[in-house]
Amino acid sequence: MKLTVSQMKYMLVLGELDRGSKIRCTDVARRLQVKKPSVCGMMCRLESMGLVRQDPYSDVRFTEEGRRVMQECRQYYLQISGLLADRLQLSEETARTVTYVLMGNLDSEVLEELLKQE
Repeated sequence: MKLTVSQMKYMLVLGELDRGSKIRCTDVARRLQVKKPSVCGMMCRLESMGLVRQDPYSDVRFTEEGRRVMQECRQYYLQISGLLADRLQLSEETARTVTYVLMGNLDSEVLEELLKQE
């Protein structure tokens, strides 16, 4: 499933906040430093993609597919950002930014090929 850079960031933050129960949209907004309406809009988009379920009180849970996609995003993110930081001696912030750009513009087959070169 192809996600935008913003969708990946949200999925990664949701994964960080997930403790096996509901995730509060206010916590997502705080972590991403965005307003709650922005989070609500993205949660609606992720819900329409079948990645999350949203309660009437704005709490969110991953669907089974959403959890799989989040774990795949996390795996790619950790591998790519680590590779960039180690091999190219990029700062953590620069590695994070470049990783999001790569993940948002390359399909999973290309990402996997890139990671095989490690």
